[in-house]
Amino acid sequence: MKRIFLIATALLLAVLIVMSTACAASPPAPSIAPTPTPTPAPYPSEIPPPRVIPAPAPPVYPKTMPITEEGALDRMPELGEAWATRMIVRTAEISLVVNDVATTLDQVANLAEDLGGYVVSSKRWKEEERLVGIITIRVPAEDFDDVMEALRQLAVDVTHEDTSAKDVTEEYIDLSAKLGNLEATEEQLLRLMEKAERVEDILSIQKELSRTRGEIEQIKGRMQYLERTSATSLIRVQLNQAELDVNFTANKKRVKEGEKIEFEGRVYGGFAPYSYEWDFGDGETSTSAYPVHAYKSAGSYTVSLKVTDDRGNADTKTRRDYILVHPGWSANNVTSAAWNGMVTFVQVLANIFIWLVIFIPVWGVIGGGIYWYLRRRRRRTAS
Repeated sequence: MKRIFLIATALLLAVLIVMSTACAASPPAPSIAPTPTPTPAPYPSEIPPPRVIPAPAPPVYPKTMPITEEGALDRMPELGEAWATRMIVRTAEISLVVNDVATTLDQVANLAEDLGGYVVSSKRWKEEERLVGIITIRVPAEDFDDVMEALRQLAVDVTHEDTSAKDVTEEYIDLSAKLGNLEATEEQLLRLMEKAERVEDILSIQKELSRTRGEIEQIKGRMQYLERTSATSLIRVQLNQAELDVNFTANKKRVKEGEKIEFEGRVYGGFAPYSYEWDFGDGETSTSAYPVHAYKSAGSYTVSLKVTDDRGNADTKTRRDYILVHPGWSANNVTSAAWNGMVTFVQVLANIFIWLVIFIPVWGVIGGGIYWYLRRRRRRTAS
């Protein structure tokens, strides 16, 4: 009996242990959380700032990668990728000496249009009898070298040539990164706008949106400008006439004996350097471009200038009776002038006396007529 009691007690303890273990392993009953109260919309100053996306590092180009000049890409690849082309802005200035300026202007314009480019500006004018022209064109960047060579072929001589290239790839990368940040900021502001309830919040977000949109448009405009300018090259062409044209001027045309005159030679066209041959009409000459000359004797003088360029082309300009020289002051000149004046005065008096003597009969008739008329009038008055 005692043995049975011990066994029953052991079984009861085992059951109690199993039940306590099961209760400890089961999760506690969930508690009911209180209902959260809604928070008011934040004030404009509490609106969290938009998340700024850090700009990715520019791509690392291989040292052996060639820099090509194929103009701008239609759209840059994703940032971080290695690019095979660079954005190069090329410009050039070239001065040409040509036989016919007007014809060459048309040829340059046609050259640009045939390659798919266009004329930016064109101007021609006259300097004295010489025609001068300037034309600015844009051509596809890949045709830049061919166009420059074609322009050289149009000229008799190339007097000046200057080319420059500017790599704007890095600037374009920076603009692309800034554009991505601004577009992300704009998107976050639009989301805040949808959630905003207060008028003050809406106005604040709208102001920030306008500023962000303005910066986006500004960056897009700059990127488009870089794309266009790198896709085409700008070339400015100045055209000068090959035919030599000479002229000259003097600072005084009427002077006295011994007074200095400054002459200036003007040369258009041809090929420098130039040689000058002046003839002042009094037996004196000069080889200076800006001679100074004084005439020793009074009179009228014809001046001529002959210019020869570096290729042997020559032109001569002559001005007849260009300089008039008056006598200078001297005692002899004054005495001569006074004597001539006195002789002239005597001649005038003699002429008057001769005229009076010749017209004496006329004066007598006229005087007698006047005397008769006055006497007759007195008689009538007295009677």
